[in-house]
Amino acid sequence: MARRSVDWLLAARMQANCLARPVHEAGPGGVADVVRRTGGLQAQTWRGASYAVRARSTATTLADVTHAQETERSVVRGWFQRGTLQLVATEDAGPLLGLLGPKLIKDTERRYGELGLTERVRAEAADVLEDWLLAHGPAGRAELADVLVRAGLIAEPKGQAVYALIRHTGLLGRLCYGPGHDRAETWVAVRDWLGKPLVLEGDAESLASRYLTAYGPATARDFATWSGLPVPAARAAITSVASASFEVEATELHAIEDLPGCQDVRMLGEFDAYLLGYQNRLQDLPASIFPGGGMLRPAVVRAGRAIGTWRHADLAVELFEPAELTAELDDLARFGAG
Repeated sequence: MARRSVDWLLAARMQANCLARPVHEAGPGGVADVVRRTGGLQAQTWRGASYAVRARSTATTLADVTHAQETERSVVRGWFQRGTLQLVATEDAGPLLGLLGPKLIKDTERRYGELGLTERVRAEAADVLEDWLLAHGPAGRAELADVLVRAGLIAEPKGQAVYALIRHTGLLGRLCYGPGHDRAETWVAVRDWLGKPLVLEGDAESLASRYLTAYGPATARDFATWSGLPVPAARAAITSVASASFEVEATELHAIEDLPGCQDVRMLGEFDAYLLGYQNRLQDLPASIFPGGGMLRPAVVRAGRAIGTWRHADLAVELFEPAELTAELDDLARFGAG
């Protein structure tokens, strides 16, 4: 087993995660290619998901990301890995939910109980929400809350039960995000939005192969953290698909290939997948990037290591060490940022 340094590992991971910007296709096709290659991008905020596409491609724009999701529908926004919001390739949505959905629902049982959402209520809510969306088209949270109240499934249209039932229906593969973002976001019935229901069939080995391709070298615990799979299942899957292994600081990491690594500088948006893809990043993130509370702010990375932070609103940058950012700032302007 080859011994390698942390610096090599971070640069290799940066290259694997497409941050060497291998995608040159313009338009929505380039967006779908980025999402497909990375196995999905964190999409807690639409802006963060959009900037993640920018960092991994050379010819897409902010408008292309919206077009890919809302018009071409080649990418889908919903709850996938870890039960968090992700932007995934449409063809991956069914396999991901087939593999991960049942465990994600089981892991949420305690919260469902705290909200008074019994199995019966959740099942009826999924039918009610899907039927409403099929009949009326895209709907926002307030409209769907009123639908649930009128159906007698919740007592009032406010509170966390509304979102919990929407998310649960999404984990069943029956609804996903539709047109609009942020305060204007809506949900749609998958059968209507994509023209057919999702086929909920997936396997851990296929997902492990895709994970190592986009995030390797990594450990089984890294894969479990990224995906939401139990560690034993993650370990078995990683072991079966890995074709290379490396030792870094006495830890064995698995990979699909031996990469030379990316030495570039990249400005990553909030909640970027590269910094969320591991149980152990092998680097400490300062509070200006990782303040806690589930937040992950925009970061500047070089050769895979965080060297600064920046703000979406005005592109103001705080560097921890010198770096040339002219090309990245120019590309953000080309993309349509700011």
